[in-house]
Amino acid sequence: MKLTRIKSSFIVPMTLTVLTVHVLATELKTDVQKESYSLGASTGNYISNQLYGQLQLGAKTDIDLIVQGFEDALKQKLQMDEKDIIASLNKRAETLNAVQKDNIKKEQETNAKKEKEFLASNEKKDGVIVTKSGLQYKIIKDAKGEKPKPESIVIINYKASLSDGYVFDDTYERKTPAHLSMINVIDGLKEGLMLMSTGSKYTFYIPSKLAYGSVQMRDVPPNSTLVFEIELSKVLKPGDMKVNNDVEIGHGTTKMETSKVSN
Repeated sequence: MKLTRIKSSFIVPMTLTVLTVHVLATELKTDVQKESYSLGASTGNYISNQLYGQLQLGAKTDIDLIVQGFEDALKQKLQMDEKDIIASLNKRAETLNAVQKDNIKKEQETNAKKEKEFLASNEKKDGVIVTKSGLQYKIIKDAKGEKPKPESIVIINYKASLSDGYVFDDTYERKTPAHLSMINVIDGLKEGLMLMSTGSKYTFYIPSKLAYGSVQMRDVPPNSTLVFEIELSKVLKPGDMKVNNDVEIGHGTTKMETSKVSN
C-alpha cells in the first residue's frame, strides 16, 4: 500500500466552482485586484486540500456553508459565537483523529501479516541468506575490496522498493550516487553494508523491525519490508567526507534524519 496523495482532480472542480463566479464578475486588471483575488484563491485551495483529506476519513461537508462562513467572517457578521465555533471544530477534529488512529492500526496489522508471509516465502528462494537478526540478502556480484566499518562513510548506488515492487527511491534514475554515514543509516542497511566489499552488488530484504518499524515514513507504509539493490562504490573514513554536487544524502537514514532525505 502506498501513501495516499491529494489528487487535484478531486479538489479543483470544487474550488473553481466557487471562484469562477468572481472571475466572470470582476476583470482582474490592477495589482490590488490580482493580489486580493490571489489571497482568496490561496485560502480556497488550502481549505479544499484539507477537505479532501477529511473526506477520505468519511467526514461530510456543506460547501455552501463553508463559503457562507468565510464571507460572514470577512464581514464580521458571524452566525455563531467564537466559543461555539471552537467547540464545533474540536468535536470534528476528535472524530477525525479517532478514525485516522483506527485506520492506522488496521494498516499496521494488515501490513504486519503481509510482511510475515513475504519474508517466510522469500527466505526459501535460491541464493537468499538469512542473518541472526532476520536480515535477508542475496549476492548479485561479489568482490574483494574494502568493507565498511560502523564509522565509515559509503558512496553507493541503489534502487529501493517495497516488497510489492513499488520503487520509492532510485539513485540510478537520479544519476547521482548517495553519500551515507554508517552511523546514521537504519539498522538493517548498516548490517547489510558491513557484509559488502567495495565493488560488490547485493540485494537486501530488510524487515520493518530493522527499518522504520510500525511508523509510516514518507512513501514507506508501517510494517514494511524494504528491498535495497545496492552497489558499493567506495568506502571513506569520516574525515574524508566531502559532500559536493556529485553526491547526495540517500534514503535509508535513521528516523531522526529522514526529514533531510530528498527522494
